[in-house]
Amino acid sequence: MPETIPPALSPRRRIRIVIASLAAAVAVLLIALAAFPWGLLRGPAERALSRHYGQPARIAVLDRVDRFGFHPIVEARGVRLPQARWAGAGELARIDRVRARFSVWAMLTGRFEPVDATIEGGRIGFARAADGRVNWRDGPKPASSDRRGERPMLEQIRLNDVRITYKDAKRDRDFDVVLNAGSAGLRLSGTGHVKRNPVTLTATGAPIVAGRPWPFRAAIDGPAVAISFVGRMDGPLDINHLTAKATARADDLALVDAIIEAGLMGTQPVRLSAQVRRDRPDWRISGLSGTIGRSDVAGDATIVKRDGRTRIDGRITSRRFAFDDIASDAGLAKAAAKRARFGLRLIPDTAIDLDNVRRTDGRLSVKVDRLMWPGPSPIRSLDAVIMVDRSRLEIAPLRMGLTHGTMAGRITVDQRGGRPPELKVVLDIDRASFADFLPGTIDGPLTGRARVTGRGLTVREAIGRGDGAVALVVREGTIGARTASLLGQDVGRGLTTDKDKQTGLRCMVARLDIRGGTARANPVLIDSHRALTRARGTIDLKTERLAFAVNGAPKGDSLLRLQGTIGARGTIKRPAIELPEKAKSVGGILAMIGDAIADKQEPAATDADCAGAANRALGVH
Repeated sequence: MPETIPPALSPRRRIRIVIASLAAAVAVLLIALAAFPWGLLRGPAERALSRHYGQPARIAVLDRVDRFGFHPIVEARGVRLPQARWAGAGELARIDRVRARFSVWAMLTGRFEPVDATIEGGRIGFARAADGRVNWRDGPKPASSDRRGERPMLEQIRLNDVRITYKDAKRDRDFDVVLNAGSAGLRLSGTGHVKRNPVTLTATGAPIVAGRPWPFRAAIDGPAVAISFVGRMDGPLDINHLTAKATARADDLALVDAIIEAGLMGTQPVRLSAQVRRDRPDWRISGLSGTIGRSDVAGDATIVKRDGRTRIDGRITSRRFAFDDIASDAGLAKAAAKRARFGLRLIPDTAIDLDNVRRTDGRLSVKVDRLMWPGPSPIRSLDAVIMVDRSRLEIAPLRMGLTHGTMAGRITVDQRGGRPPELKVVLDIDRASFADFLPGTIDGPLTGRARVTGRGLTVREAIGRGDGAVALVVREGTIGARTASLLGQDVGRGLTTDKDKQTGLRCMVARLDIRGGTARANPVLIDSHRALTRARGTIDLKTERLAFAVNGAPKGDSLLRLQGTIGARGTIKRPAIELPEKAKSVGGILAMIGDAIADKQEPAATDADCAGAANRALGVH
């Protein structure tokens, strides 16, 4: 008989069979996934923990507690993590029992997101070495992430007698706390030290209700430093999204920095408060107010992290501010010791190395109504904008209010290209008074220009290697008559003129051309109604040592006129005058009198071209 050929399947039936087969396969996979015995993963879990912590991890038992579902409950007992060898004896973690309920779907995407967790009898010992190594991670710190912080999906957490210790040699701090959590909420308490200052630690949180904001309070309190946060997280334990009021009190802002690690400097005692909002990786600080020493501060800021860089934009205002307040007692003592060793200096030793902020950009406006100084100073107020962009800092516009007039311009520090910082100073003084800078000498309207560029790690080092020019001009003022005569080497009138008498000043012109850190007079002259004085020489800006020769001549006859050149040595802050040999003996003085009687004195001085000298001096490029 001929062989029977079964009828061909229709296309529609074929599709139905394929769909049914796929559905059956998916169903089998889902059933297998829902019933998966997670305890089989004890070995892989141990290996994963070992790789992460760099030490052989052990899990005595790993079991699935429930039987079926896509939110399985898994319990681990006898979890042990040895301590890193460099951190000493003991264990990084010892947990008697931990139970967690998690989402299978999150696990399939590589995320372990527990929605319910219980830990009993936990002992965890964190440590950080002075060189920055940490025992909770093997290898270098991973690059910071710019991604938005994900919100925890916790519905419940139970912690019973979980003790956590932390020893940080890098920041000189240690903490020992006990953590409990349950139906009454979360409680943390313990003790510790911040830079060897004793503190207590407390934290409380409301009972966890999934999907609702979570109120919390956290505080570190001690005689030397205290910091607190009171607010709410967007969800339970959602540290990536929170709003809080922060307060801080400390003997030194560096103690606060030892806690929050924000790169803050040492200061006088501080009291600060602000509202903070965190939406990882960004922070917003508003309503900042408080005091640092005698200074008051207020302001706000936003901190944004993108592409491995941090941008800070904000403003700071102050009714009164003292720069000494942003130095600790130790810093002030160090500066005093340096002054005692090297003497008083005019050029500050302020660091300008931007290496620590090479990944930081931003814009900060600063306005100070009244600047306070330890001694007399003509600089009364400050208004500036500080811009930082990829290792280049610019302060512009920069305006300093003086007792009379202003000092304005810009200052830049450029450290791009891996070279030492380049400092560039461009400053102009207008409508000022010379007497505000040096009381009791010359009084008159002051105009000034400064253009200096140099490389170095501090302002003093950069100026000490710099090029440029500095010019000061005073026109139509007054000068003490006795001082004018002595500057003109008219000893007779200088000794007999009343000390309070004044005479007219036609001009004072001082221009210093700077090359390689050496400033050369070009010119320096003082022209009064009584005398004309000129100076030539140099200033070594590295050491601020003077090497000047001063020649003066009276504008009339003199009974006792000092012949020769007067030397000016010493430093800018402490000059030393060297008289000619002739003036150091009785015979020399008698000879000067004889020259006057015999009419053998050098010709009297005439008026200088003040307008031309001033214009040339101020033509600074």
